[in-house]
Amino acid sequence: MFKKVSLVVLAALMLFAIPVAAQGTSSGQNQLILLQKSKQMYQNGKLYMAAQPLTELKGTTYISATAIAGRLGASVLYDANKKEYVLRSATNELRYAVNKSSYTVNGTRSTFTGKPFVQKGSLMIPLRSVLKPFGMTLSSIPAQKKIILSWTIKPVAKFNITSGVVYAGQTEVTYGDMSYSPSGAAIVNERWEGKQTTFEEAGTYTVTKWVQDANGVWSDPYSVTINVLAPNLPPEARFATDKSYYKMGELIQYNDISSDDENKITKREWVNNAKAFFEPGEQTVTLKVTDAHGLTSEFSQTISITDETLYTKQEFDQLYTEQGEKFAVDGPGVLKLPTQPYTVVSNGQQTFIRSNSPEMINDEGIYYQDTANGNVRFLIHNQNNRLNPVKIYIVATNENSAAATVTDERVGLGGPAPYVTQAGKAATANYLLSRTVNPVGTVTTIPAGQSRVVLSPLSSKEVVNGRILTLYADVTTSAPIKFSVIVVDANKDVLQALPQLPILPRDGKHVRGTFEQANRSINVLQTIGDVPSRMILADKVVDTRLSGYDVLTGEAMSNDGNNGAMYVLNLWHVKPHTLIAVNPRGGHYGGAFLVNNKLVYATNTTILSNANEAGVLYRTGDTEEAVTIAFTPASGSNLPINLLFLPLPEVKQ
Repeated sequence: MFKKVSLVVLAALMLFAIPVAAQGTSSGQNQLILLQKSKQMYQNGKLYMAAQPLTELKGTTYISATAIAGRLGASVLYDANKKEYVLRSATNELRYAVNKSSYTVNGTRSTFTGKPFVQKGSLMIPLRSVLKPFGMTLSSIPAQKKIILSWTIKPVAKFNITSGVVYAGQTEVTYGDMSYSPSGAAIVNERWEGKQTTFEEAGTYTVTKWVQDANGVWSDPYSVTINVLAPNLPPEARFATDKSYYKMGELIQYNDISSDDENKITKREWVNNAKAFFEPGEQTVTLKVTDAHGLTSEFSQTISITDETLYTKQEFDQLYTEQGEKFAVDGPGVLKLPTQPYTVVSNGQQTFIRSNSPEMINDEGIYYQDTANGNVRFLIHNQNNRLNPVKIYIVATNENSAAATVTDERVGLGGPAPYVTQAGKAATANYLLSRTVNPVGTVTTIPAGQSRVVLSPLSSKEVVNGRILTLYADVTTSAPIKFSVIVVDANKDVLQALPQLPILPRDGKHVRGTFEQANRSINVLQTIGDVPSRMILADKVVDTRLSGYDVLTGEAMSNDGNNGAMYVLNLWHVKPHTLIAVNPRGGHYGGAFLVNNKLVYATNTTILSNANEAGVLYRTGDTEEAVTIAFTPASGSNLPINLLFLPLPEVKQ
C-alpha cells in the first residue's frame, strides 16, 4: 500500500511535491543546471527551488528526491509495507531504502556509492542513481560549482488493439493510436513492424511501433502481443422431436441440440414451435440460432398432426401451461363457478401507511404524514410529472424525550419504470421475496427531537420525468415515530428542505391514509378441487377492504384494492391433480405470489390482460396437499381477483 511522502519541508514547499511534466527545448533536449550547496535549479533556463540544497557527502552528491522527480515528470511515494521510497514515472520505477546502498530499477537490483538519508524531512538520494534509468549525461564545471544534466526527451509510442477478439482471416484489426511527446512536439512519423489488417493464420503475433516527433527524435519501441484464434465457425441449428406424428392436443417435446464451436449461442428464435396443435395436417417448425459474432444458422422440421384428438385446447392448457404462464379461460363462465367460503382473521398488530395520493408528482412537498409505533408497513406508489428528476424519502422524526430506533425489516422496490404495472409487479415480487429471507435489520437511531431518513433503498433511486416508483416495506419502531413521505428535486437535501415543505392535498382519486390490522390470515378447512370452484379476493363485498383515516384531513378512507394488505391463505385440503390459477376480474393484473414459499409471477414475461386469461400458480401431485399462498395486491393493477381451483383432466397416453 502506497502513501504520499509527508515531510516537514515538503509541506512548506508543496510546489515540489506535485510532479511536473518535464519541459524540453524546441530541439527535444533537456538541460538541468544544479548548483552545489544551493536549492536553485535551472531547467532549460527556468528557475526551480529544491526542498534541500544539493549536498556532497563523502565524495557522493545527493539531491532531494522530490526535486529531481519534479524535473523528470515523476512522483515520490512511500511503500509502507516494504519500507521503501518509490520514485515513479511513466517509464521507470526506482525503489530506495534509507541507509542502504542498493536500490531497485524497474525490478532489477543495483548498487551505488552512497546511501539515501533524510535531511530536515527530505529524502536525499545519490544523484548518479537517476542518470542511467532516465538516459541522462552529467558534466560539471568545478570552478562555477555547477553540475549539468542533459537528456533527450523522446516521444512515447503507444497503441491498443480496438478489435476485441481476433480471428484468423475474419477479423479486421484496428489500431488505436495513443502516442504522444512529453515535450509537446508533434508526432510527424511512425514505423511499424508486424502490423497487419487481417491475420490469415492462427497464432501469436507481436506488433511493434516507433514514432518520431517534430524535433527528429525517435521513440523507444512499443509492442503489443496479439493472440489470433482459429477462424470462428458459424453455429449449427438443430432440434429433434420425440416423434414425427402427433394427435391433436398431444404434447410435443422439442429437444434443442444446436451447437457452436465456442459454445456461444446467444440467441434462439423459434417459429411455430407450439406445445401442441389442434388442427390436422403438416406443421413446419423452424429454429434460428445466432452466435456471439452474429453468425446464424437455421433448421426446419415438418411434423404431421393426425385427425385424432388427445386433448381439447382447454384440457391441454390446464395440464401443460407452465407455472407463471397464462392460458385462456371463459371469463363470463368463471362467474358461474361455485365460490369457496372463507373467514378473514386479522393476524397481529400491523399499522399500514399508504401514500398514493397525489399519485402524480407535480410539486415538492409532504405527500403524507402520521405517527405510528411498533410494526409499520408502507406502500409508496408515485409517477413523476415534474421536468426535474426527483427523489422520494421516508423521514422519521422522533418527538419523544429519549432516543428511539427504526429498524428496516423487509423492502420491496419496483422501478423507476415506464409502466405502472411493471413497477407494481416488481415491487410486489421483491417484497414477497424479502419475506423468505432473514430481515434486513438496518437500525437507524434517532436522537430526541431529530429526524433521519429511513428505508434508504427508496431514496437511492432518482425518478426522472414519466417514471413510476413503487415501494412495499416493513419497519419496526421502539417508540412512536412521526413518518413523513416527502418528494423533493433530486439535487436537494431533504432534511434541510423539510421545514419549508408544504403538506400537499389529496388528488381526490387515489388513496392515502393510515390503516390498522393489515395482515390477513385465511384458513380454508373444506376440501378444494373436487369440483371446479373459485375464491373471491380483494373485492368490496366478500373480502372487505381495510378502513382507516387520512389523518391530515380527518377524512375516513377505504383502502381500495387492499393494496399493501398481506394475505396468507392456508388451503389445508386440496385434492390431488388440482390446478390453482389466478383470474383478474377488474381488468389487467400483473403481480406475484408466494406459493409454498416459492415466488410465482402473474405472469413471468407479461401480465394478465383481462378476465379471459388465468395464470398458473400451482398444481397438486398424486396426493392431497396443504397449499399456502401469500400475496399482497399489486399496485398498478386492477382488483378484484379470483383464485380458480380446477380438477385436472385425466392424463392420457
